[in-house]
Amino acid sequence: MAKKRRDINDLDENHISDYIHALNILRARSEQNPDDEAGYDFQAGLHNDPFIGPCEHGNDLFLAWHRSHLNYFEKLLQEADPPRTANVTIPYWDWLHPETNGKFPAAFARPDLFMPGRNDSPTELPPDTLQIVIEEMDWNEFGGFPKEHPTRNYGKLELGPHNYMHPFYIGGRMARPSTAAEDPIYWSFHAFIDLLWAEWQRRNNMPPPTSPDADLRGFLTKPRHKVSDFQKTTDLDYEYEYTDKLNQAFGVGQPEHVRRELLTEDSLRPLFSDELNSELRRTLRAQFTLPSPPAATETAYVRLQDLKVPTIGSYMFRAYVHPKDEPFKNDNPDFQHQYGVGYVALWKSHGTDNTHGGHGDHGHDSPPAHHPSSCTVGFDVSRQLVGIIHENASELVLTLQYIPAPGPAGEPQSNPDLVKEVQLADVLLEAYIQS
Repeated sequence: MAKKRRDINDLDENHISDYIHALNILRARSEQNPDDEAGYDFQAGLHNDPFIGPCEHGNDLFLAWHRSHLNYFEKLLQEADPPRTANVTIPYWDWLHPETNGKFPAAFARPDLFMPGRNDSPTELPPDTLQIVIEEMDWNEFGGFPKEHPTRNYGKLELGPHNYMHPFYIGGRMARPSTAAEDPIYWSFHAFIDLLWAEWQRRNNMPPPTSPDADLRGFLTKPRHKVSDFQKTTDLDYEYEYTDKLNQAFGVGQPEHVRRELLTEDSLRPLFSDELNSELRRTLRAQFTLPSPPAATETAYVRLQDLKVPTIGSYMFRAYVHPKDEPFKNDNPDFQHQYGVGYVALWKSHGTDNTHGGHGDHGHDSPPAHHPSSCTVGFDVSRQLVGIIHENASELVLTLQYIPAPGPAGEPQSNPDLVKEVQLADVLLEAYIQS
């Protein structure tokens, strides 16, 4: 029978103590020999080491790579001190249902699971996690596109909740790709990302991967090292035990799959100035006029093409569609609810940060070749546009609000060099009809 990964908030004292005991054995190995592949430091370094690994981000290997990372790490925990650790599994952190008595689960305040420097400031959670799992039925849109795809790379789960949680919500060492796995919260955070993928697979009848024979860097000497080896959790000797809250959250039905045909694609014009990027750097906003889509339009999307993945820090765009004469009030909850159409988070590109030793970035000043340097992102604006096509769609504007990630401990951060990296090129309005 497959071992159970459980919510960290539901672990009893024996289970949490056994988990910490196994972690500490791996840490002790690294203290004795930093190059011990069965030690904590080596395993943490796999997340962003261009020589040992490195990890996969911005493509359809993202979820399989992290599943393999957790799976092999979990095996080391189980082998650390049997029989005590033989059934240890990585507990997941369900951020869909946060505890009311703190920002992070109480277990992460224990000395052996605590990491100084986390962002303790109040921070909103990503609003679309459940929606992505339940409503997105296309594998590539959900999990990422093959590396050879000419224009697309990131999937929604990574570009939204994953990239937001690392630098915005958790912060500290999790804010940087090079140090993320040094914080023990990494394993529980990514266990929940893995749970979301497993749930998506269940809901969509285990669709086959688009790159089944791709090798997963960092694990090439292991018996399992291809994407196809990491599709079914029970084949890897684990499964997730859902809480009542998760069962309720995932209990909604599957939406009907709809095929769409592109009707038109129009470039958006800046509202105030052709010097779009100068306007963005001055006001931290970019605004565009929205053309009226064809009358037959059933769904509409705004696409940002070739958005550069930052190398200095992390940031996000919040998108709003609102009347031209409506003052922009991003700090007003009513304004956010009425006019917000989503967000996209750009996590600092890998291979650019050399703030620690060990198996880190090794001083690279550009993303590794397998990590994208730009991406295409989209916002569904159907709710705002489709119902008013015959009325005042031309009086609406799209506002993109630029928000830099806070400092590692949550402090406000203003980095003029980071905003200079943002280059808005083609911003398109796509209109679709059911085919």
